[in-house]
Amino acid sequence: MKQFIFLGILSLSLFAGACKQKTTVDAKVDETLAPDANSTDGTYVIDPSSSNVKWKGAKPTGVHYGTVPVSGGSVVIADGNITGGTVELDMAGLKVTDPDGDMGANLEAHLKGTTAGKEEDFFNVGKYPKATYVITSASRLENDPDGTHLVGGNLTVKDITKPINFKAKVNIDNGKLSAETPEFPVDRTEFDIKFKSKKFFDNLRDDFINDEFTLQISVVANKQFPIN
Repeated sequence: MKQFIFLGILSLSLFAGACKQKTTVDAKVDETLAPDANSTDGTYVIDPSSSNVKWKGAKPTGVHYGTVPVSGGSVVIADGNITGGTVELDMAGLKVTDPDGDMGANLEAHLKGTTAGKEEDFFNVGKYPKATYVITSASRLENDPDGTHLVGGNLTVKDITKPINFKAKVNIDNGKLSAETPEFPVDRTEFDIKFKSKKFFDNLRDDFINDEFTLQISVVANKQFPIN
């Protein structure tokens, strides 16, 4: 009888020890897999409703302004720095904000290429409805009033890709990334937009359009946390 009691106590002790060891191992595994909520590293998905691109084009007789919607994209942060990402633009949603009225509507249709016979003058959004900017590099700037980072990447418009660099003020706080650039120039002729360019047409006198237009990008993105 005493032998059976001894064996029962021994079995209970071994079972309790095994449970304790398993709980300790599980706790260590869970701690290893748990994401660091305080880390800025990760993928930030762009919020189109809070992001936009402003453009400005000029000619001797005036300046015109407008917007292009940001349709999507993401920004990747690793070791606290920007390492990649994409900004997607909805060229079919291009707007002219100045001038307004019929003049603005006519200019908008001309830029989009929705005016019959003028499809190829500018962006031809029926054929090329999207544009993209792909980030390939980023370096930190110190004490620069125009930006915290110098961003390098490739802009694709009308299926033509060219390198474009710009400064940006980048802030990451509580799972949200915001980035805003000052105005930076883009040469439209590099994307086969030659309409009334002095590079390609003679005798335009004052009836030309500047080859360079400017863009100003504002992006808000939210961190994508892993699903538990």
